[in-house]
Amino acid sequence: MKQLLLFLSIFLASSLLLAQEDLFSDDIETLKEKSLQGSAEAQGKLGYCYLVGNRIEKDEREAFKLLTSAAKSNDAFAQYHLGQCYYNGVTTKQSYSKAFQWTKKAAEQSFEKAYGLLGQMYYKGTGTISDKKEAVKWLKPAVEYDEDDTESMYLLATCYATGDGIFINEAKAAEYYEKAAEKGHAQSQNELAYAYKHGKGVAPNMGKAVELYTKIADEGDRDAQYFLAESYANGDGVEQDDKKAFEWYSKAAEKGHIDAQNKLGKHFEEGKGTKQTHEKAFEWYKKAADAGNLEAMNSLGNLYYNGHGVREDQKEAFSWYSKASKDKMPEALYNMAICYSKGHGVRMNATKAAELLFEAAHQEYAPAQNLLGTFYLEGIGVSLDYEKGTTWLTIAAEQGYAEAQYNIGNCYRTGKGFKKDKAKAREWLEKAANQGHEAAKKDLERL
Repeated sequence: MKQLLLFLSIFLASSLLLAQEDLFSDDIETLKEKSLQGSAEAQGKLGYCYLVGNRIEKDEREAFKLLTSAAKSNDAFAQYHLGQCYYNGVTTKQSYSKAFQWTKKAAEQSFEKAYGLLGQMYYKGTGTISDKKEAVKWLKPAVEYDEDDTESMYLLATCYATGDGIFINEAKAAEYYEKAAEKGHAQSQNELAYAYKHGKGVAPNMGKAVELYTKIADEGDRDAQYFLAESYANGDGVEQDDKKAFEWYSKAAEKGHIDAQNKLGKHFEEGKGTKQTHEKAFEWYKKAADAGNLEAMNSLGNLYYNGHGVREDQKEAFSWYSKASKDKMPEALYNMAICYSKGHGVRMNATKAAELLFEAAHQEYAPAQNLLGTFYLEGIGVSLDYEKGTTWLTIAAEQGYAEAQYNIGNCYRTGKGFKKDKAKAREWLEKAANQGHEAAKKDLERL
């Protein structure tokens, strides 16, 4: 389930520009005097004071003029803040290329505050061509300089994780993700959770992954909400809990998570963690199906086929099964085969039904294997062939499919495809009966 979340906030511009950096020992009048005397350092500092309104009335035009003069005189402080002006379009036309140009000049003069921003610009290709190697070059000193630069930590970790601009080092990636995650960086929390889930650079720890995903999910991240729903549904890293799974599927589905919408439909259909409501199941399956979820399309077909939550319509059911079979989903192929074999929603065609069953059976779908086996035993859509029939039934039965176990038991009981064998018949019928197969229970009484 890894999805790198690379929507980058390269510059937290407003907070950077408005940060009241009281770095100057000189008072405003002294800065003005030195500035008039041509001091680039004083022009840069005075320009900054005008820019943010620090100890003087804010005047962005005057700030831009002073910063430009100082930057051209090679003052790194002024170059950095002039870059910010260009990036944000402060009293000038926004220009990422000029922002990059001035930020790079500042960084190359060892103005440490520029390191992270320059690395981020190289990473994203903002104002320049994306260059991950150059990004790494600047991101490394950036995180050493500023332990609160979580965005640079995140991007450096991502480079280590993907091998972009540096050799892959999953342990280093996890280390930087963790540092940024501890300071509340959402994407880093997500990546760290993924690392714990899959053992990427750290020992696998589903409990830790769930803990991290819970934090992210509580903040409204739909992917994290879906992960938590899956964890509760399967008891993976937490105690299995259908009700909690339903709650998290609901939250993710409401935010448009397509797979969550499909799973929510299933919970409503089966009454897992909530009251069974076919109408609600139909509603959520339809949302997911309309968004392209093939499982939801197949489930929607089932609701139409059986008239659950919607008026029974076998033609509409077949239409949804056909859409769901786009990628040869075995369940959808099997359902289409049922329709063709019975003439439900489509003209009856036993040969076509057998062809579809064959496709699904080769994907190890037990219901299709079972039905294909009975087709061979009865000569439906295929030539009568007891050997092939019993082979497919056996394959399905050995997967634990009760209907196939029942059919195999009856083959041994009646001698169809096998030599009669009462012990074998009882063995297979008992397996089916133990799974609640009512016909198998009755046939056992006859033995």
